[in-house]
Amino acid sequence: MIEHFMEPLLLICSILAIIGTLNNKKSGNKPGFVIGGILTLGLIGITGLALYDLIIGLQ
Repeated sequence: MIEHFMEPLLLICSILAIIGTLNNKKSGNKPGFVIGGILTLGLIGITGLALYDLIIGLQ
């Protein structure tokens, strides 16, 4: 069975969040860009922590 399924899903979600944030910036949707940017930064932080735990470990 698949042992690590969270990390690829987080990577896909992070990429989609970045694309959405850049789309909001390009279309001139400032509130969407600000709110989406804050949530995207949080998601990137969580993804980075998960990848760090996968590669190096937190122990």
